[in-house]
Amino acid sequence: MATAIRTYLKAKKNILSCNANTKASGISSTFRRSFSDDKNRSNPQFSNSTIMVEHGYNVQELPVLVRTLTDLSEIYDKPIVDTEPSRISNDSQNYNLIKSEFSQCLDLRDVFTLLSKCTKITPSIALGAIERIYTLEKNPTQNVHVNLAKGAILDKLLKVVTKTKDTQTIINILNTTSTFMEPYKPKFSEEIMLRVLENMLSVEQICEFLKFLILKRGDQQYSEIIDKLWIGFVQREADINETNISKLFSVLPGFKASKRTVLNLSEQKLSEYWNKITVSVMQQILDVFIQEKYLSVQSFAVIGRWLHTNIHALNDDEMLDIISKLTQLKYTDDQIEIAVEKYIKLKGNKINMHVLIVGILNYCMQFHIRNDEILNACSKHFFNQGSTIPAGFLRSVLYPFGYFNFKPLHEQFWSFAEDVVLQNLNKMTSDDICSIILSFIYVSQYPLKLTKRIFSSEYLINVKSSDTLKKLHLIDTALSIECPNYLGPLMPKDQYLQPISQDFRVKNLINKILVDIEWVAGGKQNVSTSILVPHFCSDQTYLIDIMLHPPGLNCSKSDWLSKYDKDKTRAILIHLPDDFCTDNKNLIGPQLMRRKHLQIIGLNVTSLSYSLLSQFYTSHNSNGLRDYIKNSLGDAD
Repeated sequence: MATAIRTYLKAKKNILSCNANTKASGISSTFRRSFSDDKNRSNPQFSNSTIMVEHGYNVQELPVLVRTLTDLSEIYDKPIVDTEPSRISNDSQNYNLIKSEFSQCLDLRDVFTLLSKCTKITPSIALGAIERIYTLEKNPTQNVHVNLAKGAILDKLLKVVTKTKDTQTIINILNTTSTFMEPYKPKFSEEIMLRVLENMLSVEQICEFLKFLILKRGDQQYSEIIDKLWIGFVQREADINETNISKLFSVLPGFKASKRTVLNLSEQKLSEYWNKITVSVMQQILDVFIQEKYLSVQSFAVIGRWLHTNIHALNDDEMLDIISKLTQLKYTDDQIEIAVEKYIKLKGNKINMHVLIVGILNYCMQFHIRNDEILNACSKHFFNQGSTIPAGFLRSVLYPFGYFNFKPLHEQFWSFAEDVVLQNLNKMTSDDICSIILSFIYVSQYPLKLTKRIFSSEYLINVKSSDTLKKLHLIDTALSIECPNYLGPLMPKDQYLQPISQDFRVKNLINKILVDIEWVAGGKQNVSTSILVPHFCSDQTYLIDIMLHPPGLNCSKSDWLSKYDKDKTRAILIHLPDDFCTDNKNLIGPQLMRRKHLQIIGLNVTSLSYSLLSQFYTSHNSNGLRDYIKNSLGDAD
């Protein structure tokens, strides 16, 4: 067995070495073990084995099939053929024509007669005859002698196909839907596997073979082959390029034990050929990333560079597809943002696809990207074409402007937006309408005509969702606080207000730094945490993370708001990274409204960064933490 292994490895041009680490496609492989009892019982031509594969600092044990040789002269006496010509033979190319000829045969006698006229039975002729025989065998009127002859002829035809050097013909058999061929497919699969070991398949053929195996993976005799085909890609590394790399990515979901090795090779080739990859190929690669829930900063950075370079070559459909997939993958970088900005600046006035604008704004929302150029272009699109935008898109188009506290250049933008929503009021969900109204309020715009409609008894009686009702209470409270012309509150007071839970991240951090906060405040009697402003709706907007106050002010009582000393009381809000736009400076609309409302009711408000507080805490910099809090309190509004 050891001799057979050594000769096999020698035949593979030292891609695997039995006594030393050798490099192949950036992968070091060392033979690990092979036992005689690992012999494949169903096929004595193969033995199961494993090798240790090293890639960087990662070492993985992978399965392989080793061909068992009974005659060592097969290696020592015969030249090794590394590859077969990449050109498919004329016989394989003419298969459809041959199939058409056999389809004219009306019975088995016609098939045999046509075969007898062939000077040489090629694999494609044999395959065409087999498929026609299968079709005709359902006819019960055939002569018994003909049926007996059929069996003998079929055996001969199958041998012709199996021995063909045209691998594509065998792959075509595997892909046929003929149930007659099913019993023979395991034999053909073994033949293909043997040719993979002998490096006779192209990258495309290996991928096609893998797709067949993946389709049949419910059957163990097929599924156990899949993870052993990684060796075929390693041997054919030099043939992987920009035209077939998508095929390599497409078979990744079928691998298990050897997936990391194939993925590393795919990533390597993506980095090598990224500037030659077409739009359609990149779309296919992104599809695989989504299917695999794939995350790789290295590969995603390459995609960002590709998009930035090829943004001029994308049409609207392709742009929508790619930006939506990147949003789904939850990845962006500076190059992607610049590419989107460049695209919408160049084509903004020419974009007629409302769904593309929605896709771009969804991208901005996903990553909190407050880009003036992108938002201005989107606002122009809405102002020019808002009356034709479907009602189901209006929330996605309008909400981001308030969420990012962005004021479009056109002065009439918000009044036009209100009119458009009113026109589509009966076509929109209550939740979408509430989100749009909140977007108005975030930028201090008050759609009173719209709120008059939604707070009517006729409208409210149809609102059943508890989440929508909470939004309505928030809108009513917000307008009552900041809009002088609002005749509210209009909503009945909620008798079942639930306590608001403080974000667990903020709560945990406060518990960790509470000693330092109490030191700054002059004692624990001056500090209260997680205080809900009384008499307003039960919402995070009115939750104060930390209150600094004089001793004796009991913030747990509902009348504390009327007794506090403005000059000696501070409301501290701890803002999470999610509360900021990507610049880490501008707060998002809901947080700005939170600050604004607390200020309107007379509180001095201080904002602290969760990230900075965490950095001081984890670095055990107590002095720095206290200085940061004191300095921030000095800047309180």
